[in-house]
Order: sequence, then structure tokens, then C-alpha cells
Amino acid sequence: MLRGTGRLAPLALALLLIGTLAGLFAARQRWRVEEGNRRIELALEWNEVSALAQVSQKPIASVLASFQFAGVTTLVISEDSLAGLEQTGAVKVIRGPVADGTELANAATTEVTKVEVDSDSNLHRIKDALTIRGIPTGQPAARGLTIHTTFVLSPTSNERLNDGRPRSDESLYVTLDYPTLRTLGLGLPPEAVRVTLASGMRIAGRIGNFAGVTVASAQTSLQRLKAQGASLVIFNGDEVLGYRDLEKNVASMLRDPLAPSVPANTSGQDTAEEVSETPTGLVYGTVEFGKQRGDETLSAALHGDYVRVHTIQSTELATLTENEAVERFTLAARERNIRFCYIRLLTTSGSDALDKNVEFLSKIQKGIAHYGFALGGGYEFGAARRYTEPKVPRLIFGLIGLGTAAGVILLLSALCPLSIPKQNLLAVGLGIFCTALAFLGGETGRRLIALLAGIAYPAAACLLVFPQSKTADRQESQFAPALPIGTCITDAVRGIALASAVTALGIIEVVGLLASRPFMLRASQFLGIKAQHGLPMLIVAVVALTGGVAMQGESAKNYRLRVRDKIKAILDEPAQFGILLLLIVALAAFLLVVARTGNDAGVGVSGVELKMRAILDRFLVVRPRTKEFMIGHPAFILALCWWARGRRKLALPCFVIGSIGQVSLLNTFCHIHTPLIASIWRDGLGLVIGTVFGVLLFLIGEKLLPAPFDASIKPFGRTDR
Repeated sequence: MLRGTGRLAPLALALLLIGTLAGLFAARQRWRVEEGNRRIELALEWNEVSALAQVSQKPIASVLASFQFAGVTTLVISEDSLAGLEQTGAVKVIRGPVADGTELANAATTEVTKVEVDSDSNLHRIKDALTIRGIPTGQPAARGLTIHTTFVLSPTSNERLNDGRPRSDESLYVTLDYPTLRTLGLGLPPEAVRVTLASGMRIAGRIGNFAGVTVASAQTSLQRLKAQGASLVIFNGDEVLGYRDLEKNVASMLRDPLAPSVPANTSGQDTAEEVSETPTGLVYGTVEFGKQRGDETLSAALHGDYVRVHTIQSTELATLTENEAVERFTLAARERNIRFCYIRLLTTSGSDALDKNVEFLSKIQKGIAHYGFALGGGYEFGAARRYTEPKVPRLIFGLIGLGTAAGVILLLSALCPLSIPKQNLLAVGLGIFCTALAFLGGETGRRLIALLAGIAYPAAACLLVFPQSKTADRQESQFAPALPIGTCITDAVRGIALASAVTALGIIEVVGLLASRPFMLRASQFLGIKAQHGLPMLIVAVVALTGGVAMQGESAKNYRLRVRDKIKAILDEPAQFGILLLLIVALAAFLLVVARTGNDAGVGVSGVELKMRAILDRFLVVRPRTKEFMIGHPAFILALCWWARGRRKLALPCFVIGSIGQVSLLNTFCHIHTPLIASIWRDGLGLVIGTVFGVLLFLIGEKLLPAPFDASIKPFGRTDR
């Protein structure tokens, strides 16, 4: 039995039961949402596909058919710009005085950039683009404006009016200089749109932000994109449309037209201000790791009402092997709720370039579908869908807060003696506080309570099985016999299982509190991921240094005196170079573990570890975390085994290191954008492999180490031996 659970007040146990049941209900709601969206959209870039068709000398329709057979359903088409038309020769720039005979205000002193356009259709595209952005294009004489750019139909154009006259009267006069206009977006290229729709494929449009954007011009730009046949929009450049002040307005244009204008309060999340813009029917594709300015604000305003996109830039793709690129997309779709894979072609060289790319795409499709049954069912390929809201009532969040309060009491009772009246008092106070914050505090309140649960439960799990002496009498303990190796292993396995069960209670709390779409789509994230990792380990380390947890039957007064004497002895201990060096190494290791925590960790991964990860990803359903199965869980097993064998000086440092495993078990579920089923597999495999590895290390160590010298210590407070 876990040490101390018999002393937990009935009121605290009741809070724990209520919080756990509420957390399981919320987790079930999230599970249903994840299981209901298993469709992945594979997309290629139009420009690359078009170029491949040309170099391979094959019809574009044939090339598209080959890619459709490999699972591709969508082409990403970027809007044209004046700079792009320059490159194709569709526009010709002439610097100098205007020479078309039109009277311009201040023309005598003004250098005007004349731009000749090859066709009437392109001239009208330019005019439409200028009109959308509110830039005047009419005759300037009546306005008295200084013209910097004029667009005219090229004299070589064969396009004429119905009566045979050239369209010279359709010239456009613009007050902006041409360098400012070069990036002007002109909408999707008509030919690309025509070919894509004719092939039965979907269009994902790419448009960019522009200077002087307004609510009206943003709305018109998105409506025009939708009218051209696009179903999803990915923004070009370093900024989203509407950056820096209009992201919330743009968000209202990109919401699901069938969904409420703002998320319902029943989900417990903060609501956005009311907006009146009309939804366009476009889905917003937010690029993972894209770091576009304004994306965070836009995503937060959408409350997860979007699709996550993963892509590999061409420059990065050139540095990866084919298998590495396949693995990137596979893991993104299976483990990070990515539903739109924006894939660049592997190569456009060689006579068999098309076949190589088809094989590349087929590998991605098969890689995503691999282990589909083990991860909750098969994947399908087609139009990506937005995730729906789990719809967890706020009352449930408040009840989950009761479980967090119980976790704090569990930690305190595991750390030091607490009487039943004190536990009841804590249960009332903490229960009211945690419930109120989770119920009334919105998304921020739930994040704070989840952080508290993430710290309390792993720390409590470790302290409840912290190795302790049967008695404080040092003289008596020196002559107790060592436990048999088999018994040590059995007790250690039982210990890590019980500790993991306590940590699992905290996992249920965190999963339940953050069961909403913004967390599943990374619009919001777990608060204090590094604190959740570092503080439980720090608590265990301090307990180990100050004499351990309370012994069975020890009074609160005796516990305080023992801890005080231990701290005084540590402070009075003369400094030794070896101990100082060990402390420095331990501190460095602790900081490294904390620094490597999180999706955007600032510390890189070694090449050897990357190769090991690739092997595990290939042969296991989900790759377990290295710090769990290679460090945390084996150290935990070694600590409990060595303590039972009397190797106390080895056991305590190992136990502190082993706390990494319990912390990481819960930390896995703090990454809410990872599907629940994947996190369960990750923790389960890591726990099993790490336990086996720890047992093997213990058996090897017993062959190499000298005979145990102090086997007086009983694990988990056992007194029956």
C-alpha cells in the first residue's frame, strides 16, 4: 500500500474522486472530437507541378492524374504580382516621362514610370487589384494629383474593342511609385485555376498582406479568392492579412459560417469581442513553425477554428533525405493534429522525376496510415476539416478543480505529517479556491489550475514511494539482512507502478482542464511547461537532502526537529571539492533537462539521438521519450532496488534522477495538440521499456558491485519483514 494514503482525510479522498470523474468526462469529450477528425489533405504547389510537367514534357493533366493516384487532392496556388508578371514578360516597365499624349498634372516636372501590359485581361486584373485596395486609377487631371505610375495596353497587343479601336483609353494612373506597386497581389492566375478545377482538384490560395489594408479591402480580397474556387487560404510572406490591427476582423471572415460568431461560454474559454464581418467560407491554414507576424493573434481570435498546416521549405528539403522528409509529414499528421500537408516536390531533375515524386508522395500517404488502427482507427485522405469544440461545460471544469485541490493535499501529506483536521481545513480552502478559479477564471484560470496539478501530482507520486527507514535508530539498521534480489525487483516494479498511478490522476486533471479546441490546435498552450518540469524534481531533491519524508508514526514535532537538524548538519559540513563538483554537474544536468522541455526548446538534439529516434519511430507505434525510458524510469527502478539492497548512497541520487520519469509522464499530456491516443502509447511504451531497462541495469550492477553493506531499509514503508 502507498505510504500515507491511509492517513488521507475522507474529505480529501472525496475531492479526489469527484475531480477524477469530472476529468474523465472531459477527456472523453476530447477523445470523441479527435476520433471524429482523421482526414488528411495532401497538397502540392502549382508552380512546381507546372514546372515538372514542362521539363518532363508530359501534359499537365497526366501529371496531375499521377499525383491524384498518390493521394494528392489539392494544389496550392499563389496569387500573381506585378513582379511575377515582369518575369513572364506580361508587363514591361519603361522609366521616363509619360508619352501617351495624356495631360497629367505636374507632368512637366514629374518622372512617371510607364508600364506596358500585354493584354486587356491583365490590365483589368491590375485595375481590380488597385480598386480593392482603395487606390484611385481614373483620369488624374480633374483631381490635380501627382502621378508616379501609369499602366497602358502594350502597342503590340492584338486585343481591341468591339469596334476595332485599341484600348488606349483604358490607361490607369496611379499616385504610388512603381517599386511600391511591384508586390501588388493580382489574384490567382486564371490558367492555374482553370486547370486545377478541370482536374477535379481543390485549390488552396496564397495571398499576402498589403499596405493600407482595411476591413473592406481584406473582406473583398478574401471573397475574390473564394470566388476563384479556393477552399483554404495560407498567407504569403512574413505577415498574415490584417497585421497589425485587423487580425480579429480577418478572423471573423475566416470562421466557419455554420458556427457561432464566438465560442460558446459553456466551453469555459475567454470570448473575443463581437465582430460583424461576413464569413467568406474560406478555411484558414496556419503553418506550423511558420512564425508569421500576426498569426498568434489571428489564431487566438479564431479559437481553433482553423486547420493546422505542416510544410518543409525547399531550402530545408534539399538538406533532408527522402526518408527524413517522409517522417516529418508522417509524425506531423499522426502526432500533432496536422490536417493539411503542404508538400514540395522532391526533385524536378531527370527523366524519371515524375515517378520519383509519385513514390515520395506514396510513402508519405502510407506512413501516415501506418499503425492507423493502433492510433484509433484508419486515416482517410481528402479535404481537411476543422476540429469541433469538445463542449465541456464550465461546471465540469470547476469540479476538476476539486481534484487539483486533493492533489496538493496529497503532496503535503506525503511530505510531512498532517492531522485529519488540518487536511479537512485544507480541503475546504483549496477546494473553494481551485474550483472558483477553474469555473470563473476562464481559459487563464484553467491553465493556472492545470499547472498546479502538473506540479503537485508527480511530486506526490515520488514522495509516496520515497525510500525510508523502518526506524530512525541508525544502530539498529546496520545489522538488518539484505532483501533478496527477486524481492527487490518485485518491490521496485510495484513501486514505479503505484507512483505512475498517482501521476495518472494528475494526467486526468490536466487533460480535463484543457479539453478545449484552442489547446488542441495550439491557439493556447499549457502554462509554465518548464516550471512543471523543474519544480517537482526540485521538491524531491530538497526532500532527499533534508532527511526524507516523515517516517511511520513520526509526529509533526519530531519531523520538524529532524529536518532542522539535517539542514544544520548540511550547512556545518566542510566543503569538499568532489561534492562541489558533483553538485555543479547535477545542477548543469537539471538545467539541461528543463531547457530541453517544450516544443520550441532552445537546446538542440544530438545526431546520435536523432538517429535513435528515427529507428524507434520506424518500429514502434509511437516513439517514447528518451528521458523517460533511458534515464528516468531506469533510475527510479535502480533507486528502489539499491535502497532495498542497502546501497543507500547510490539509491538517493538515483531516486532524484528517477523523478524525471514521473514528471515526464505528466508532461507528455501537457502537449494538448498531441492526440490522446498517441500520448497514451508514448507513456505506456516508455514505462514498460524503461522498467525493463532498469531491471537489467540492476542485475548487471549486482554482478559488478561489492556485496551490499546496509540492507536495513524497507521500501514503501514496509514493516512486514
